[in-house]
Amino acid sequence: MWASRTGSAAGWNIRRMAAHTWVAALADDACDGDSPDSAIGTPIGFIDVDDSGYIDMLFVAPAYGRLGVATLLLARVEQFTADHGIVRLAVHASITAHPFFARHGFRTVETRHPTIGTVSFTNYLMTRP
Repeated sequence: MWASRTGSAAGWNIRRMAAHTWVAALADDACDGDSPDSAIGTPIGFIDVDDSGYIDMLFVAPAYGRLGVATLLLARVEQFTADHGIVRLAVHASITAHPFFARHGFRTVETRHPTIGTVSFTNYLMTRP
């Protein structure tokens, strides 16, 4: 499987710890706020950004696609980066994500064709501004 060739668990952990991450969650009825386990509802999406403005991951569960969740998550990153003086955002967008980022003012800088193992795919380096 190609995903096993994307790095070690330790490397993944280092990348995750270096990123600022936000999670979108449903407000479940079971969330009473009285215990740590009930502090948030069911996660439906997440986004992260590093200190250079690179968005490494943006995901929304398919059942919640096209409902504005990704837009809300991106808005949170935009607020964070503005508050921290980060003026440029960048992302390697998949074919699926490309239209979303284009609608939000990102421009394609480069079309890429990375290969992991024997699997080749297309993504786009996109930046804003």
